Amino acid sequence: MRVHFTIVISILLFFTAIFSSCNDKPDEPNYPIKISFEEYSLEGTQCQWTNLPYNDKVIVINSNEEFGKYITCDRYPEIDFAKHSLLMASGKQNSGILELNVTDLQQHSSNKYSLSIDITLSDTTAINRWYIVLKVKKMSEDSKVRLNTTIKEQEIVYPIDIPFVDYSLEGTTYNWKEYQGISDNGTLVIINSKVKLENYIWSNYGGTYPEIDFSKYTLLLVYGEDPYRIYGNISKILQQMSVSSFKMTVSYPKPNPTGPAIVTRWYTPILVKKMDNITDIELIIKKI
Repeated sequence: MRVHFTIVISILLFFTAIFSSCNDKPDEPNYPIKISFEEYSLEGTQCQWTNLPYNDKVIVINSNEEFGKYITCDRYPEIDFAKHSLLMASGKQNSGILELNVTDLQQHSSNKYSLSIDITLSDTTAINRWYIVLKVKKMSEDSKVRLNTTIKEQEIVYPIDIPFVDYSLEGTTYNWKEYQGISDNGTLVIINSKVKLENYIWSNYGGTYPEIDFSKYTLLLVYGEDPYRIYGNISKILQQMSVSSFKMTVSYPKPNPTGPAIVTRWYTPILVKKMDNITDIELIIKKI
């Protein structure tokens, strides 16, 4: 009886194994799958990219014939299109681009992918076109790659030195007006219009003075006086200390107090990028 029971169990196990193997199916990929890639570059060659659409989309290139539409020469880093595909992403921004960083490439189904790129912008306003080309394992001809871009602002570390150019009335009939009561503590005036500028200049002979495009620039006029004659140059530094605060430091050589007591009035007008919303700038006068 024990022998027959063993035979029955063996038969049941045999048929269970057969049915189980018949029902087995190949394991389905566990999507999404992270796809490895390497950047493809023309650096070191005489080739250049051409006909890039800059439309914030990704083109899948699977043959030399397709690739030839986007390159200006015949000699380029070789690609085995039997084993690899190229992903060409391109777009444009209305600000300068500091950094372009591919963060992820994933496969979501047999022919659907996504490419994620971080774009760090600067504060320049020129339109900037960008592109990146990646080499990956061979993709099917019907593959589609969705582009995901994340825009990041430039990380600002304060203080920031603000560039400027000197503005001068030299060579014209105009001069800066002399005000009574100005002191060696200095005064800073923010000028954003021609009308306001003409409150600070004068001429007995008319004529013209250097025009300022106040739609693009602001004139910062700093003036003061010293009870003694100043020998040497006056230097200026303009800094942004935070999102909304600025500081301007004006330095000049410390006059000799034993010299003649001749009052020196000084003016340091500079042009900076338009500062519409700035109403106050800390002014520091240094005698060094």
